[in-house]
This record gives sequence, structure tokens and C-alpha cells, in this order.
Amino acid sequence: MDIDSPAYGKENSLKLDIPLKQPKDYFSKDNILTYIKYILSSALTLTYVIYILWGIFDGQAVLPVHPVVNFIIFCFCMTLVAYLEGLQVAILAVEKYSPDNMQDTHPRAYKLIKSVREGNNVERFLVGRQFFTIFVMTLIAQVTSFPEISNLGINPIVWFIFVQTGLPAALVVTTIGSLQPQLLAARDPWKFLDLYGCNAVLNLCYGMELTGICTHFAWMLVIILRHTLFITEEKPRTHNPEMSPAYYALEGLKFTVSFVVLMTYCSYIMWGIWTGQAILPVPFIVVFIIYCCCICFLSYLEGSQVAILVAEEYDLKKYEQSHPRAYALMVRAKTEKNVRRYLIGRQFLVIFVVFLINQCTIFPEISQLGIDDAAWFIFIQLGLPTALNVLCFAQLPAQLLGNQDPMMYMNRYGPRATMEFCIYAEMTGIAHFSWVVSSFSKMTWFRISRECAASPIKDPVIYKSNSSVMSTDNTHV
Repeated sequence: MDIDSPAYGKENSLKLDIPLKQPKDYFSKDNILTYIKYILSSALTLTYVIYILWGIFDGQAVLPVHPVVNFIIFCFCMTLVAYLEGLQVAILAVEKYSPDNMQDTHPRAYKLIKSVREGNNVERFLVGRQFFTIFVMTLIAQVTSFPEISNLGINPIVWFIFVQTGLPAALVVTTIGSLQPQLLAARDPWKFLDLYGCNAVLNLCYGMELTGICTHFAWMLVIILRHTLFITEEKPRTHNPEMSPAYYALEGLKFTVSFVVLMTYCSYIMWGIWTGQAILPVPFIVVFIIYCCCICFLSYLEGSQVAILVAEEYDLKKYEQSHPRAYALMVRAKTEKNVRRYLIGRQFLVIFVVFLINQCTIFPEISQLGIDDAAWFIFIQLGLPTALNVLCFAQLPAQLLGNQDPMMYMNRYGPRATMEFCIYAEMTGIAHFSWVVSSFSKMTWFRISRECAASPIKDPVIYKSNSSVMSTDNTHV
């Protein structure tokens, strides 16, 4: 049941057909285990919600603003994450369908889809969404990190593992802010798109994509990797826009700005880590190792997702001898429902790793170097350095490479272990509370229409959120 629930990944395809009811043994071993997972996940998540609210209203957050402001920021960010995640599922579910029949019943959804279907606006939204998802999570980390809060007499090792690594915020964001809106949007995408605020979030993503800050440095890094560590005969897909001198000038400016911004932020992060300013209570060399390992692991999570989902359509027999590790990985992935298990486990691990990275890159006591307080707050303390470094070093390059030659990517050491880690993370049931809270939402404010349940939309390619960056302005790569 839990594996079939989330609309995440190409494999699950939003099959909402209602089967004939069969007698169920509610007290079978498997069902009892599932109930235990729901109870433990719900208890742990609600405990973490209480912990976060306690820390915020006790004034323990590292973001230097009033507790009420921190609470407002937390609520706003959770809402924005929900919009970003739900829009991803809903837009990709209905983008190929004409919205004309929805003009009267879902006017806001009609307007949104009309905009999305113009040009490459789907890709523009998804690239902008990629940045805002990471940025909002780093901002949440600023208001949910409490380095001076009491550990309530709990064993320091237990406290470190279950609290100081960022697990509280990671689990709350995964279950309430990420998986829940995906589940709701999968059940009734038109209703989700018709919610107030969706068009504003869409335009916000368009604006970020236009700047080029969140993609151009990643393309530069990919070019280097394609000529050094990832040499492949596969050619990147390109398009050929009319390249005027003004076009080259604008693109050159974007590359320059992106490079300068990323190198500045990277230097800031290294400075903070090596001077022992991180809030993670371990020696600075350990912080540096954790940071590097998290960046590498996150790149595997991102690249493997794209590679696995793209390679699902391949004839694997052709690669059994030339790419043995990739072949074994895909055989394992296609066993039972392992692709879905992988995607669900990956969803939690990506968010958790991002929050752990934030514990390594939040420096509340670091010198401002004489920079104006307002500028420091906006460009540093809100989490931009971490967000852009994660996006441009760990996410986009891995996605681009995994899309270009998925079998070569998966044939390297690392992707198989990453997939197994995700599968076993899903098996723990740690994110099962998302089904509880989504069921509550469907019974209250998000009631599913009969028409949607009776006429399910088939096969939205959800993983396009990652692969879309490969089809947007690929002239550079």
C-alpha cells in the first residue's frame, strides 16, 4: 500500500483505478508491521514538530530575528515547499492535456496550464523550482537549528544522531512539506493547480531561471567533467537558437556572474568550516569530511535517479558485458517495485543530506568583514551560499551526466550502494506519516473529485524535473 501511494517517478504513473475489493487479513504479519511503521513514523514526526516549535519560540534559532518572525518564516517556507513539490507533480501530469474543458470549473488551473504550454516554460519552471526547493530548505535549516538548546538530559550521542544532524527538520519537511503535496497533486492535479498561489509560485520560478545564476556554473563544471572524468561517446542534446552578438554577450555575462558568485560562496563556506565556525559540534576536520561526503552522496542520489529512470526503457542485455555494474543495478531496480522504493527512500535521504550539509555550513558567529548588516542578512544568513553550492556542485552536474550516458554513470562504483541505501531507507517506514497527513487533508480541505478518481491521468514523467535541465539551453554543453 505504502509503495503504491506516492506519485513519484515514471514507474508509478498515477494509476488511480479502483480495484475490486478483496477480503483483507488486517492482522497478518505484513499488515501489523505496516501499522507499526505508521505509528512510529507519526510519533517521531509529531515529536520533532514539537521540538521545532519549542526551539523557535524559545528564541534558540540561529537566524537572528524575533521568534515570531522565525515562526512566520518557517510556515512560509513549508508552504512554499508544498507548492513547489505539488506543482511539479501536477504540471507534469496534465501538461499534455488541453485545459479548455477546465476553463469554467478550474479557472486558475486553466490560466496556469496555458502559460506552461507556451514554448519551453515547463523546463523553465522546473529549473527555477530546483533552485527554490534547495534554497527554501536551507532557509528552514536556519530557523530550525538550535545549537544552544537543552538536550533534556538525553545521551549526547543519541542527541547528536537524532537532533543535531538536522533530522528533525528533514523528517518534518519530507512528510508534511514534500510527500504530502505530491500525494494530493497526484490524486487530483487540476484541483491542486487551481489553488490560490500556484500562479505566483510559477512566475517566481520563471524569474529565477531567467537569471542563469543557478545553471550556468553547473554547465561549466559539466564541460570540464566531460573532457576529464566522464569521457563518453554519447553527445549532449542541443538546440540551435539564433545566436546574435547580443545573445553571446548576455550568456557571457551570465557565465561570469555565476562563476564569481559560486566561487565567492564556496570560499566563504571553506573559510567558515576551517575556522571552526560550524554549528555541528565536532572538530572542523570532521565537519569538512562530512561536508565533502554529503556533497558526493547527494550527487549520487541525483545522478542515479536520472540514470535509472532513463535506462528503464533500454534493452539491458546489450550492456551485460560492457557495463556489468550498471546491468546488475538495473536488474536489481526492476525487481518487484524497487524503483518506487528507491525513489521514496531517495526523497527522504536527499532532504536529510541537505539539512546535514546545512549543519556544516551555518556559521552564526563568523565575522561579517565589515559588510552592511542588511546585505549580510540577505546574501549570507538566509542560506544562499549553501543553496547555490549544493545546486551547482552536487545536483545539476550529476543530473546532466546521468542523463547523457546513464549506463556509463551507473557502471561506476557508488550508484549501486546508493540505490540499496535508498531501498532500505524506505523499508524503515520513516516517512509513513506523509500518508497519514495526506489522508487527513483529503478528508478536510482537499476533497478529491469523483471525475478525477474515475478517469486517472496516465504516466506523468515526474523525473523530468531533473532531466529538464538537460534540455534547457543545452547550447553550452
